[in-house]
Amino acid sequence: MGNQERLLHNLQERIKELTALHKAVRVVQDSAKSSSEVLQDIVGLLPPAWQYPEVTAARIVFGGREFVTSNFRPTPWVQSAPIKTNAGQNGTIEVVYLEEKPPEVEGPFLAEERDLINSLADSVSSYLDRKQAETALRQTHERLQALSQRLMDVQEQERRHLSRDLHDEIGQALTAVKMNLQTLQRGIDAPHIAPSLSDSINIIDHIMQHVRDLSLDLRPSLLDDLGLVSAVRWYVTRQAERAGWEADILAEDSLSHLPADMAVTCYRVVQEAVTNAMRHARAHHVSVALHKDDRELSIAVRDDGVGFDVMHAQQRAAQGQSLGLLGMEERIRLLEGRLSIRSSPGTGTEVTASIPLPLRTCGKE
Repeated sequence: MGNQERLLHNLQERIKELTALHKAVRVVQDSAKSSSEVLQDIVGLLPPAWQYPEVTAARIVFGGREFVTSNFRPTPWVQSAPIKTNAGQNGTIEVVYLEEKPPEVEGPFLAEERDLINSLADSVSSYLDRKQAETALRQTHERLQALSQRLMDVQEQERRHLSRDLHDEIGQALTAVKMNLQTLQRGIDAPHIAPSLSDSINIIDHIMQHVRDLSLDLRPSLLDDLGLVSAVRWYVTRQAERAGWEADILAEDSLSHLPADMAVTCYRVVQEAVTNAMRHARAHHVSVALHKDDRELSIAVRDDGVGFDVMHAQQRAAQGQSLGLLGMEERIRLLEGRLSIRSSPGTGTEVTASIPLPLRTCGKE
């Protein structure tokens, strides 16, 4: 073989090697493929990159599994490189010639082929490390999500129990005390005691009202008995009367038949947004809209108040200083929804959320 032919041959071999490396990079970056598919694709890239592709076969062994070309069989002419991961799993990548070829630097294999198989083994190792890290991260995320959902469920159960205890136990006990005081008030003819009895009855009335408010704020019975729409209308109307707002409530009656977890999430988002408006916005008008189409449920709470710096509020929430905002975001996220808050000082605030509907709610089988 002349010098020019040798030079051309070497150039073609380097092009084949670079092509294999380029294709391997593209394969390991394809997030749509499983690890098994990626390893099988890598195996398929090996034979064309070696000097005698027509008699070349390849195999990757990893995790107790083999990924081979259709013509693979063990032979004495093998070149291999180790696959090692940070998790301690080991494997090999192998290229074999199916028949004897003239000797080169490493048996029948070129020095450049050694560099190529080492590079491919490193790429596969890095890919497997990344996939293992992604799997661990996903599993951690799933565990945290399950824990978060469980904490939300427990919180709602505790709210329900506390609400009932306040209404049934404490409320009834206070009613009994009030009745006893009223009986004493009617039966005692003592001018110096009457004012104290009357004051005690007024205190009991105040405490009973406070207990009722606490009970309703914790978990309105309307939410369980009549559904989301009735609970939202009652809550927003009640807060508007307290704050002196004008309030608009637009809600479709069909939303009263949502799954329990979705209904609770919607109510809590509305409750938090309206409560924030009541505490901070100094608004004159608040509107709440609940809407459902074929695919998702939408929530929108708007006020014409003083507004606030959303980025600053989100930073405070990230530091654990705004549990209300964190609670809204977490509830929506658990239902795979989206939450958006738009506001700036002097322009009012708009809180919107979109939650995908389950198929049965969409009217689909």
